[in-house]
Amino acid sequence: MHFKGIFILYCCLLGFFVGSFSALFLALVEFMLHFIWETIPNTFDPPLFYPLLIGICGGVLVGLTQKYWGPYPKTMHETLHEFQQTRRVAYTKVLAKNFISAIIVLGFGASLGPEAALASILGGLITWAGDHMKLTFSRKEELTELGFKAVFAAVFSAPLVGLSDAFEDEKGLKLSKSRSKTLLYTLSTVAGFLGFSFINSFLPKENIFFIRIPAVTWDYRLIFSALPAILLGISFGYLFLALEKFSDNLVKGHTHPIFFALCGGLLLGGLGMCSHYFLYSGEHAVFPLSRHYTEYSILFLVFLALGKACLTHLSFAFGWRGGKIFPAIFASTALACAFAKIFPYTPGATVALIVATSITIILKRPLFTALLLLLLFPLQYFPLLLLACFLAKQSDTWRKNYFKKISK
Repeated sequence: MHFKGIFILYCCLLGFFVGSFSALFLALVEFMLHFIWETIPNTFDPPLFYPLLIGICGGVLVGLTQKYWGPYPKTMHETLHEFQQTRRVAYTKVLAKNFISAIIVLGFGASLGPEAALASILGGLITWAGDHMKLTFSRKEELTELGFKAVFAAVFSAPLVGLSDAFEDEKGLKLSKSRSKTLLYTLSTVAGFLGFSFINSFLPKENIFFIRIPAVTWDYRLIFSALPAILLGISFGYLFLALEKFSDNLVKGHTHPIFFALCGGLLLGGLGMCSHYFLYSGEHAVFPLSRHYTEYSILFLVFLALGKACLTHLSFAFGWRGGKIFPAIFASTALACAFAKIFPYTPGATVALIVATSITIILKRPLFTALLLLLLFPLQYFPLLLLACFLAKQSDTWRKNYFKKISK
């Protein structure tokens, strides 16, 4: 077997390992959540302020890790930036800090996702493997890069999401310069998805990301509500980013990790007493909310959307660090459900339009967003999703060009 064949085999094994590790990590988080938020309350008779108590306990632990270890877990942006600058991800004296900090944040119910911690942990593990495998040492940077694609495929249960990086970045669409590189992207991401699915097949866990082809009744009046839905989604995307900037500026220059972490815990517990929808990252609450949104008032759904967005950013700023993609999807869905109560014309498509445009504005990646949401919404909506994502990206480009013009 030639070196090229060995490297391809290693890429597939790497992807499978990444997917398997991601599934086991998420299973541990699920165990923590179940124990803290279900087993204990079911065993004892907890007080009504139990979420507040858990928030305080979590705040103390998060504050202590922040004070003595620093800002962990690392975010996906920080990990990718480190890799772009150094072509590697640090692992010495870092892996344990990332892992333990992430388990505390996610296990205590933070409104944040696991993708940030997984990217950092797996990036370090892949770099370690590249440093110690002689057969792949000369291509260890490429091996690490391929590992990131497998992380996306595994965490989002979407094998095509990692592949989108071969054709798109934040600047726009691009053509892959290498067919072999595209092939490696494909193999590693598919292997990651298979590893993730294999481990999950032994776990009693609901998978929310899969292809759906239900019967859809189209209402012609969707034509009239589509444009307002797209504009609302774009606006909420910008609001989400503005809230992020506001939250970061709120604590800028302050060095009181335990105090801020406690504030984050109190905020999480307080909102958790208002509704369980504020707890956790939100991906598993998307479908329950979509099925029962008619039972809630428009005002509550708007409060849920804005509250989830604020809680996510403030928690992060206060030291509860994690990913923001899943909370952004849930917050956008809550707002979309409020809109669907006013314009109930093919509500599923309306929700898809709002979520697609909002997430595109937040991530700046229309193809990535469309491929991610492909497995969240019915397949019949995919053409609308794709169109909405690129319209949102184009509108963002027009906005930037306009402000550049008036600033001259």
